[in-house]
Amino acid sequence: MVDSDLLGAPTTPRDVADVPRPAPTPRPAAPVPGPRPSPVSGPRSGRLYRSRHVRWVARRPPEAIPARRRSDLALRPRYIPRYLYIPQWGLRDAPVVTEAALSRRDTLTAALSRALHVLAAALGLAAVAHLGRYILLVVNRSTPVPAWTDLITSALVLFGGLLSVGCFVYATVVFARWVVALRADAYRRDERRDPRRRWQILLMAGVPLLNVWGAAVLLHEAANMRTDLDRDRTRRRLSRIWVGWVLVNVVAVAAVVTRLVAMSSGSIQTGADALLAVVVSAACSGVFAWWLPDRLDATFGERREDPVPSRRWVAVG
Repeated sequence: MVDSDLLGAPTTPRDVADVPRPAPTPRPAAPVPGPRPSPVSGPRSGRLYRSRHVRWVARRPPEAIPARRRSDLALRPRYIPRYLYIPQWGLRDAPVVTEAALSRRDTLTAALSRALHVLAAALGLAAVAHLGRYILLVVNRSTPVPAWTDLITSALVLFGGLLSVGCFVYATVVFARWVVALRADAYRRDERRDPRRRWQILLMAGVPLLNVWGAAVLLHEAANMRTDLDRDRTRRRLSRIWVGWVLVNVVAVAAVVTRLVAMSSGSIQTGADALLAVVVSAACSGVFAWWLPDRLDATFGERREDPVPSRRWVAVG
């Protein structure tokens, strides 16, 4: 039984203090910080590779890899067209190569060779005629000559001069046509048309004194279009032809000027000097005209294969 006095009596702070309390629970001690473990890459499994020669690489699963985008290089065409000349507006028709066009250059080459050889013969005849006239004038300085000799030599000089001029005009026309055919053939090999107009080519190759520069330019342009020619050898041959052409024209101009001065002076000595200048000019021009066809054929002619012998000798042991 519980005493009623104890239940009904008030509790004082002193009495509460006298009641025993439970002891507090001790807290666990904080762990002492130690050295951290070295990071190990790779999945956390039971076996860790701590070797420095082993490296884990993270890869995406195949379904998470995005599709490749086509780059600009893949969209470009494999063949990029390049123009060797400035393209013009409109369509460019490829020239039709016919058998007549192919044989035209060969025909003009043969005609040019004949014209230059005829010109060389005419210049040789003119040189001989002027030389005879010069000898007659030298003899006439001390000894009178018959009138018929003067008439014959004058006629020969006039005939040789006119014949040389006619052959020169004919050879110049054939040369200009040959240059046109040569350039057309050279550009046709590259499936192109000649960028120069026909009248420009005829003017540059057919006008005397102007063709000293114009013909050299036209021939060099045609040689540069030919891929089957040796560039260095062709350049050397064209340079020799051009040097000879310049010398011949310089001598010819000097002879013409001397001849005009002699005709206006009326002096026998000046006339004899003019005749001698014409002889030298005609001789130089004749040699050059005879030498030129072979040089042109060697420069622009087709390559000739060595003939294959029908019989072959074999050493027998």
